[in-house]
Amino acid sequence: MRVSGAVVVIAVLDGGSGADLARRFTAAGAAGVLIADQQVGVAEDLAIELDRPGCPVVGVSGDVRRPSDIAALVDTAEKHLGPIDLFCVAGPDGERIVSLADLPDHLDLERLAELLALVGEAIGEVVPPQRRPAEPTAKAA
Repeated sequence: MRVSGAVVVIAVLDGGSGADLARRFTAAGAAGVLIADQQVGVAEDLAIELDRPGCPVVGVSGDVRRPSDIAALVDTAEKHLGPIDLFCVAGPDGERIVSLADLPDHLDLERLAELLALVGEAIGEVVPPQRRPAEPTAKAA
């Protein structure tokens, strides 16, 4: 995974932390980082701390479990930093990094659908099973 020169989005779930991940990416030469946290102010404060010439850092509030928030994160990142190379999800059970190199360069419905599927898989890997929403059970007729 190439980090130097990459644009990175870090989405933090409740119980997770993106601070160490963001620090690692900025130290490794990322071209820009967008941090999204469910808790208002957390990502914004971290962005102020890490922002530097050559690696702008943007902090926003958002819930990566909502497709509309993922679309907004992609739009914001691409507007301020350029096309996204890596999309990371940080949760209570760790972190998952998804490379977007295989997705088309432009944001369209197909790319967004693929990104939603990848992020959904990542969330499943970083959220403990007991904290995942229960699967609906079939009712007997």
